[in-house]
Amino acid sequence: MTIKLFSYLKFISGICLASLLIAGCGGGNKISSEKHKYLLIINGEKGSRDEDRMLWFDSLDSSLVLHTNQASMINNKLGSTVILNHNFLLSMDKKSGLFSKYQYAEDGLKSGGELKLEEFEYISFTTKLDSTLLYIGGRGHKNISSYAIIDQEKMLLVRKGRLDLPVAAEQNASDNFGMLKNNHLYVGYSSFGEDYDHCSDTSYLAVLDYPALKLKSVDKDVRSAFPGSGVNGMFNFFADTKEDLYVLTSPVFYHGNHPTASTAFYRISNGKGEFDKEYFFDLSKQLNGRHLLGITQAAAGKVILATISFPSTGKSDYYVADVYKKTIKLLLKNQNQPNFVWGTSGYYDGENASFIVNESQGKARMYVYDGNKDILRSGPAIEGNISSKSSYLILNPSKKDFD
Repeated sequence: MTIKLFSYLKFISGICLASLLIAGCGGGNKISSEKHKYLLIINGEKGSRDEDRMLWFDSLDSSLVLHTNQASMINNKLGSTVILNHNFLLSMDKKSGLFSKYQYAEDGLKSGGELKLEEFEYISFTTKLDSTLLYIGGRGHKNISSYAIIDQEKMLLVRKGRLDLPVAAEQNASDNFGMLKNNHLYVGYSSFGEDYDHCSDTSYLAVLDYPALKLKSVDKDVRSAFPGSGVNGMFNFFADTKEDLYVLTSPVFYHGNHPTASTAFYRISNGKGEFDKEYFFDLSKQLNGRHLLGITQAAAGKVILATISFPSTGKSDYYVADVYKKTIKLLLKNQNQPNFVWGTSGYYDGENASFIVNESQGKARMYVYDGNKDILRSGPAIEGNISSKSSYLILNPSKKDFD
């Protein structure tokens, strides 16, 4: 899902707020969701659910300090996948196969139901089909791709199955991104061997009729590989004002396994069911062969990206790319490599893009990029029980336009 968040709000009780966030106002009471509009969800340590927290806050000002001792513990509730909505989130635990719903509350997450999703050990992407129905693409036993359609309000399974997507001999399809557009489901995918070896060098784009989900067409492209990230919550693509889709490829991230291909943007023109053969934005070529991950959309035609080394060095540079001008500009250099327990720690509100960078043990910093002015500034500091491997999600629950 493309998360469009944030509108700047006033400070509420400014002096008390500052002390509340740093040291606790009036004896360390939890920050109220009724007073503070932004929500930060923290995974304290990659691979662990023992230190998960959520914290309400009110401003993107650089003087603000968000401390984990003012956060509510939500440990052992969220699984490997988190899907954000304006008044609730969904999470899947791959060990139990349970898909759970939680409402945001003042002091944590309140259970809103659950359902069993068999044959799903991993979710690649989700996309809304209407105000209640959610399409889930993922994989299960032996990495076989499947899909499910659920009613996310009632937490009911509506339909499940497997898409009939053509791939190379002795390979399985791996769906990487998807969206419903003009009564058709667009699915970008790659293919792999059973154990995620022998990565295909081909990018596929399937167009299916909806709601029948019958295959209408398939396009292929070999200018890059692994269209989309294949990881729910990671930045995959965006649609511009003309409804053209710009899709980021991921040759090395996760199981891309294709380091000789360039990280790039494809374009799918509005009303077309194929990769635009006249458009190709080769990001790696401009960075001497380096690869990148998507963080968030940043403005009209702009995207925040972070470099990813192969093999990993643990360090990343942050860039902003302009898909119209095919330019890329350095924002931050030699930062800790971002972690993605639930997806990217970035968001876009229609004016500003924000993302979080881990600085050192116990410290992180939010950055805010104004795409119209092309200015990056420091946002709130995050301190406490976090590490260089912490991950984050941020949202404004009052915003309802998440797709």
